[in-house]
Amino acid sequence: MSSSQDKQQVPSAGSSGRNPGDEASPGASQTAENICRTCRGTGRVEDEPCPDCGGSGVVVETVGDA
Repeated sequence: MSSSQDKQQVPSAGSSGRNPGDEASPGASQTAENICRTCRGTGRVEDEPCPDCGGSGVVVETVGDA
């Protein structure tokens, strides 16, 4: 696998790398992206960027027993 395939595209977030709807930082262990429940994956709420996902349509959630 090339180095460009090893890296996942992570949506732009605030300076901390997290959006308000994220349960953990992107790339943290035992996490995965999921469709944002607030905007249902559209990234928009009432013609504005979604406040939970920052307009990406996805949030980072904890999976497993973490």
